[in-house]
Amino acid sequence: MKKITSRVLTGLAAGALAVGTVAAMSAPAQAAAAGYTPHGTNPLTFIGNNVSFTAVEANQTLNCEQFDLTGNIINPGQTREFGEAAGTLPELASSGCTNDIAGATTVEPTGTWGVKVDGPESGSVSPATLTTVTAFVEAAGCSFNVAGEVSGTFDDAAQLFTPTSSTLVISDNPVGFICPILGVAQGQSITVDGTWAANGLTITNP
Repeated sequence: MKKITSRVLTGLAAGALAVGTVAAMSAPAQAAAAGYTPHGTNPLTFIGNNVSFTAVEANQTLNCEQFDLTGNIINPGQTREFGEAAGTLPELASSGCTNDIAGATTVEPTGTWGVKVDGPESGSVSPATLTTVTAFVEAAGCSFNVAGEVSGTFDDAAQLFTPTSSTLVISDNPVGFICPILGVAQGQSITVDGTWAANGLTITNP
């Protein structure tokens, strides 16, 4: 009886050890699969194509012939968690920005924009966000600031970031005699259209 009991206990112990070993091996593998890695060479550029901004409540749109962003990938080749920054985009080159009523418009960044990946890649497409988007806008004597984020997708096969939603708002009280004519006001939502083409940025998981 003692021998049988001993064999049963030995078998149970061996089974528990096997389960524990599998669990110990599985947990790190799952942890390693989380996150993403940006690859590419610096500087990082995003060349705008048909980029436009619309103040929704005022129904006013600003179209830009050029709206290019330049910066750097942060630690290319290094894995990070989803939601952590992939790069910084402190430089903005814009020209040919116009509004039907106000005419020529100036857009200047007032901080360092960023880009991050928010979740796993599906095929070649990752959910991505332009972060800490802040800019000063001046049109025919009406000036104001905008702030927020622009969410979208980044397709590293096509090298395109495409906006899908925006939390951008006019963040202060617009100043200038033409502002009431334009109908712009603090707190108004701003949507973003167009695409940005990257220069060799690719994303892997992890």
